[in-house]
Amino acid sequence: MTAETTLAEVVTLSTLATVNVRTWLDHTDAGELIPCLMLTYPAPQFDEADPAAVEASMRQVVQSLGAVPAGEPVPDVGVRLTIQGGVALLWFLEAGYALKVQHPRWMRGLKECGGALLVVGLDELSQVASVAEVDEYRANARAGGRLYLALAHLGRPLGGAS
Repeated sequence: MTAETTLAEVVTLSTLATVNVRTWLDHTDAGELIPCLMLTYPAPQFDEADPAAVEASMRQVVQSLGAVPAGEPVPDVGVRLTIQGGVALLWFLEAGYALKVQHPRWMRGLKECGGALLVVGLDELSQVASVAEVDEYRANARAGGRLYLALAHLGRPLGGAS
């Protein structure tokens, strides 16, 4: 753990309750399967979101996961994923709670690979965005330095959580 991550604000439960979770299976440059888990802020249906508040919330997520901007070497952030029953749990630093992921095909990939690429976008994205819109979001966020990545492993929960 670096000094930066020990000083990071704990991601709040209200932030985790609002993030969008998207999953897909991809392949590394070497052709190996890699499950991907993307977290974004949901675009409000009727109101306008404050871009500064959206970014602040998502930067909390980035810091708690130890992610870095896309294009930098992707850090290995250790065990952050567990499987309990029929769900995967993504654990955050210093938090006693986790984000639940229930996508059977993605979970099979996670079990096979033993880890996943975590992707965090700083900007809002509609919950009903199409695959093409998500791809465009990722490309624009990467180009604008607003997409963050980390590699997480599957194992025992952090901090002895059960």
